Amino acid sequence: MGRTRTMERRKEREQQKKRQRQITFLVGGVLVAVVAIVLLVLINQPAEAPIPEASLTRYESIPQSKTEEGFPVLGSDAAPVKVVEYASFDCPHCADFHDLAWPGVVDRIRNGEVQFTYVPYWGTGGIANGKGAALAAVCAGEQGAFWPFHDALFEWQVTYVNTAFSQNRFAGGVSNLNLDKAQWDSCMGSTLPESVVTAAENAFRLQNATGTPALFVNGSIVPEASASALNQAIDAALAQSSVIPTPLTEVTPEVTAAESTPEATSEAVEQAEATAEATAESTPSQ
Repeated sequence: MGRTRTMERRKEREQQKKRQRQITFLVGGVLVAVVAIVLLVLINQPAEAPIPEASLTRYESIPQSKTEEGFPVLGSDAAPVKVVEYASFDCPHCADFHDLAWPGVVDRIRNGEVQFTYVPYWGTGGIANGKGAALAAVCAGEQGAFWPFHDALFEWQVTYVNTAFSQNRFAGGVSNLNLDKAQWDSCMGSTLPESVVTAAENAFRLQNATGTPALFVNGSIVPEASASALNQAIDAALAQSSVIPTPLTEVTPEVTAAESTPEATSEAVEQAEATAEATAESTPSQ
């Protein structure tokens, strides 16, 4: 009789343990599901992606192209000074250089002095997903928007730090630049951006550079990545060049209202006729 009771109690304890395990598994499953839902919401939550106001007009009338490797190029092929920057969107020093030097560089590009190539390297800073930023910028460039996207990425790095380069923020930037999202998605899913970034990695390894930003003027490395050092190098290259820079935007003389009136036109015609007559009278007969 006692043995039977012992077996029943043991059986009850085993059933109780089984129920506890089931409850534990159920609670754990619910917690996992809740965490997954929260993460899904966070991943799909719209992210702020402001585009710097100056970037919307900064590159108007400036030629844009790309190298054989796909590196973005800004400025005329006729510019006497070629500047190449190896930079990383996740690099704080690159963001500092961009904030302090870039507006002045764009002025020199517009003046016809400089043609600028950006090599989209990554991984030289501590900001997460720097490679994703480079890929996203390359695909924005396929729709002619590399340079404003490049400005935005550096601004986001400073503003949002380690949450700067989320997929949602990239998508927000694409929307704010009025790009074709489907085309951008298709580019991101292709081999194109990866091939450009891989070419940038290979190009950087061939240079005698220890970090980013690394600047080269007509093939020679600039010893210090600062606005003053870059401008000195550009000035020195201009002094050695026989090419006279041609500004990319020429000012067309304005025609005054008086000059455009019928009276003014009539006067011009009369003056031309008088000049022609005087010339004819002074010409010796053959």
